[in-house]
Amino acid sequence: MSAEPTTISGAFVDVDAIVARAMGAWRPPPRLTLSAWADEYYMLSAETSAEPGRWSTIPYQREIMNAFTDPKIRIVVVMKSARVGYTLMLMAAIGYYMHQDPTSIMVVQPTVDDAKGWSKESLAPMLRDVPVLAALAVRDVEEKSKGSKKKDGSDTLQLKTFPGGVLSVVGANSGTGFRRVSRRVVGFDEVDAYPPSAGDEGDQISLGMKRSEAFHNRKAILGSTPLIAGSSRIEDQFLAGDQRRYHVPCPTCGYKDFLVFDREAARGHRMRWDDDAPEDAYFECRGNGCRIEHKDKRWMVERGEWIPDNPGAATRSYHLWSALSYSPNATWANIVAEFLAAKKDPDKLKTFVNTTLGETWKEKGEAPEWERLYQRRETYAIGSVPDGVLVLTCGVDVQKDRLMFEVVGWAANKENWSIDAGIIWGDTSLPSTWTKLDELLARPFLGHDGAIHTISLMAVDSGYNTQVVYGWARRKPMSQVIATKGTSGAHALVGKASPVEVTANGRTLRRGYKVWPIGVDIAKAELYGWLRLQVDDGEIPPGFCHFPEHSEEFFKQLTAEHLVTATDKKHRQRREWHVLPNRENHYLDCRVMARVAAAVLGIDRLANGSRPRSPAPAAAADGASAQLAPALAPVAPPSSPPSPNEPPTSADPPAPARTGFWKKPGGAPRRGNWFSKRR
Repeated sequence: MSAEPTTISGAFVDVDAIVARAMGAWRPPPRLTLSAWADEYYMLSAETSAEPGRWSTIPYQREIMNAFTDPKIRIVVVMKSARVGYTLMLMAAIGYYMHQDPTSIMVVQPTVDDAKGWSKESLAPMLRDVPVLAALAVRDVEEKSKGSKKKDGSDTLQLKTFPGGVLSVVGANSGTGFRRVSRRVVGFDEVDAYPPSAGDEGDQISLGMKRSEAFHNRKAILGSTPLIAGSSRIEDQFLAGDQRRYHVPCPTCGYKDFLVFDREAARGHRMRWDDDAPEDAYFECRGNGCRIEHKDKRWMVERGEWIPDNPGAATRSYHLWSALSYSPNATWANIVAEFLAAKKDPDKLKTFVNTTLGETWKEKGEAPEWERLYQRRETYAIGSVPDGVLVLTCGVDVQKDRLMFEVVGWAANKENWSIDAGIIWGDTSLPSTWTKLDELLARPFLGHDGAIHTISLMAVDSGYNTQVVYGWARRKPMSQVIATKGTSGAHALVGKASPVEVTANGRTLRRGYKVWPIGVDIAKAELYGWLRLQVDDGEIPPGFCHFPEHSEEFFKQLTAEHLVTATDKKHRQRREWHVLPNRENHYLDCRVMARVAAAVLGIDRLANGSRPRSPAPAAAADGASAQLAPALAPVAPPSSPPSPNEPPTSADPPAPARTGFWKKPGGAPRRGNWFSKRR
């Protein structure tokens, strides 16, 4: 039964209406998505935008912004170019949380100075110019860590408090800002510009993530222009996510794909241009080859959608580059003009790749593409020894649950053949696993000429399970097995073997077991130079690498590292080998050790020259196969190893027994330091 109207001074009063108005005044503002909030409240400041005034969300920004505040998404990654509005989107997210969902927030800038500058030049204008934020009682507090011995104030923490929350802005070069704080929302800005470590504290992304572990509804936002491939943190984070790209429809046929600058790309609508007329740049439709003009950009962007390449990943990751931008400086003609102006200067081209394409820059010296090596595989049988091989070496990489190996055959000019590669599974702390390696060391390999080859020298990496490796290797003659230890910055491929055993009083045992230091940087640079060699005019160059029909994984691991420029804690630059994202490098390590074994045998002191290529076999009828396949007929290994003094069974007459410094009469292999003797 409804309440009777109340009279005040003879007038009837509706109590329900009064209560409703009061409740309306207390009701919190409606919960909006970030893009909707920005369109209603967000204002661009003159200090941060070329077009100050009310914000308007561009279609490709909408999903990214909404992911910044979606409670179901924990981590959002944006690998981006310049001129796409990422910084403004991050600023809008901070304003949203302050107004709509007050909480504790941390923003990590590359340095403390960057943090101060960002707070004063970007954050403060937003708090001034966005009315709903200007109405908040935001207090700016600047603190200095107690006990800091630094005179430059690099431990300063920028701190702002507001009703219901706190915002701290820290520099990635100082670990102080990550201590003793707990933050629900953490924004990482320009992560590829972060120094290697936050002081002595470690990786800044890991530190920032730990600051939010206490919250069930935590949020991490990572964004950056990528820099160097292999050392790019934002690329690593992007590849670990669902890898979304913005697919736009062709205005003519409707085929949807994303835009790519590379004219030879296997996917995407590809950019086309004439060097003499960059103003006519356009995209070629991937579906039907239609011409997509710049005037159609807005129409396409409005109908585009983000599609993941790796659906199901927990992290939401986006790649965004300037071809989609509405900026007047990001027209397709401008992009091509920038490229033409930069392509002759590596430094300018690097800047173009990073800031315009939003992609990582690959330094010279990076690994060759594994697909090219895979496509030029040869037809000799795995486990057989082709003509021209003088000696076999083997490199072994030790892991916790397996031994990985590659057997390599060498000619005098360092031309080489991969004979076999594989995995010996087993716990490497157990003797049974090493017994299987004994079997590999004694295994005979049948040559195409009928000779029997065995491994002359095996090099085993002692970086893992070191004492177990020493224990196994010391039971073998050093002319047959050596233990190696990789060193960075070495000036020689192989150093002097050094004792590693000590007496009871701690002195080095001069006649104890010795380990060979190897210059892994030198070995990898040499190998990648060899992998790029090509056969020209019928001559096979020294160091040319031959491969049988190994799997794709072998070639991916062989080319898993590349050379990058890194900066140490003292801001000194140096060249380092880094593993590419989502790749393993065990077969690369095996090849390096096989090369080291050949060097210990003395192969570098032999004559170095090209050899003529043998004529192609008649069986290789088709042109491409004849060009790629060697003039080597596959020879299947015998079902049981023949006696060293018996010729192999074959339809062809047996080859005459080799004599010389690498074979005993009768074809029996000679063990020992074959190449080390002076001839």
